[in-house]
Amino acid sequence: MNEGERFKSIMDILYQEDLVSSEKLEKILGVSSVTIRRDLQKLTKKGLIVRYRGGAMLAKSKLGHEPTLGERESENLSNKRLIGQTAASLVKDGEVIALDVGSTAMELAKALKARSNITVFTPSLPIANIFLNTNVTVYIVGGILQHKEVCVGGPIARSIIRQYHFDKFFLGVAGISETAGMTDFGMDEVETKKAFIERAREVIVLADSSKFSKTSFATICKFNEIDQIITDYDLDSQLQANLKKKGVDIVVASCSED
Repeated sequence: MNEGERFKSIMDILYQEDLVSSEKLEKILGVSSVTIRRDLQKLTKKGLIVRYRGGAMLAKSKLGHEPTLGERESENLSNKRLIGQTAASLVKDGEVIALDVGSTAMELAKALKARSNITVFTPSLPIANIFLNTNVTVYIVGGILQHKEVCVGGPIARSIIRQYHFDKFFLGVAGISETAGMTDFGMDEVETKKAFIERAREVIVLADSSKFSKTSFATICKFNEIDQIITDYDLDSQLQANLKKKGVDIVVASCSED
C-alpha cells in the first residue's frame, strides 16, 4: 500500500469512526508506528485531520472527507437544478457525452431525459437509472462498485473509457481553488475523471458556488485543461473576475424561459 492509498484509508476510517488511535491504524493498515506518525503529520498539515495524544480525529472542515451522495443531493438543490438545465442546453443532437458522478450531474441527467438523439457514458448508477424508460442511449462503464458514490471505478472502468471519444465531458468537483484548480475527495474517482478528460473534446465543469475557494484532497486538473465552468448567481463577483483574468470561461446559470 503506497502513501496515497494509506491516506485514503485513514480518511475513510476516520469518516466512519470520527476518531481512531494510532495503534488501531497500525494494525488495520499493517504498517509501523513510524509510518503512521508520518502519515498523520502530513494529513494534519493538509488540514484534513486533528491529532491528539495517541491518535487522530477529523478536522472540523468537511473538505477532508467525502459526504455520501445522499447527503449532497439536497444541498443547494435549486442552484444545482439551474446548473443542470443550463448544461443541458449545450448538448446538441447526435452528440456523445460523458456525465460524471455526483448530485449536480444528476440534475443534468434529469434535464436530458426528454432527449432522444444523444448517447451518454457514465460511471454513475443513479444517472443510468434516471435514463431508464427514455430514448437516451446509455453506456455504463464497467469496473469496481464504489459504494459511497454509487458508481463504478478502478482500472477496468478507466481502460473502457480510454477506448472512446466524447464530444463533451461534464465534470463534477468537490472544490475549485485559484491555486489548486479542480479538486475532489478520492484518488480512484479522480483518476476516472482524468480518463474522461483525456478523451473529451470539451470539458465543462458543473459546480455550484459553494465549491469555490475550497481545496479538497486530490487535484483533478488545472484551469487550462477545462473549457468552461457552469455555476450559479451566488458566486462572489471578485472571485469570478479573478478567474476570468486567468482565462476561465464562467457561465452563470439562470432560469429557463419556459
